[in-house]
Amino acid sequence: MQVVALEADEGPYRLRDDAAWPPRERAYGGPPEDVSRRYERPIRIVSRLILPVILLVTLLGAAYLYTDDFLVLQDTMFQHSLLATSDLILPIAWYCLHLTNRRYGAPYAFGQLLAALGIAGFIALVNPGDVDNWINLTPALSWRAILAFGFSFLLANFTGIAFFDAARGPRWWVPPLWASFAASLVFSAVYYPAAFAGEIEWAQSALVHFALFFGESVLLLAPYALLRPAMRPLHGMNGY
Repeated sequence: MQVVALEADEGPYRLRDDAAWPPRERAYGGPPEDVSRRYERPIRIVSRLILPVILLVTLLGAAYLYTDDFLVLQDTMFQHSLLATSDLILPIAWYCLHLTNRRYGAPYAFGQLLAALGIAGFIALVNPGDVDNWINLTPALSWRAILAFGFSFLLANFTGIAFFDAARGPRWWVPPLWASFAASLVFSAVYYPAAFAGEIEWAQSALVHFALFFGESVLLLAPYALLRPAMRPLHGMNGY
């Protein structure tokens, strides 16, 4: 028995003289956590979203400012469809979200969407620096139209982000095309009755706007293709 004990003490399972319980790294909460490592992931997320959020807020602001800049469509079937310059800006906002979704994934695109709408809503509610005075051409929109736009934009792009993520694959043009189709359809179907029902005939306007949104989205596939090399997907999305 003494020989066995001696072999155990000297073998790979011998008792350590410096053994302690609990281990030093767990005693009293362990060593102090590195602050930089604690906030590394949130900082990385914020740094990636700064530019996309600024771009989307800028597009939303431009769409708001050009809401009443109606396109001259006299002697055409679209002259009563309330087409404005802002309608040409919205599909660019779709693609701003598509690029973020392609590069970083759906969670980042959702974050970009919520952050941009939150900033835009904050500016509309708080009105810092009396924004109506330093923007001379601020259109007079009813709160009904503003709330309808915010809800419709959120719902449409939430749907578009989900469609984009579900359509990832080797055909690069499929995700942005399906996402733009979904966003254009949902926005047109929700915004115009919510904003104008009971005031004007909105059905034709919604149909014309959907055609415009999706038609412009097809044309925007060209710049999207040019930006693909600079917006390669990160790991974890099968390279798509």
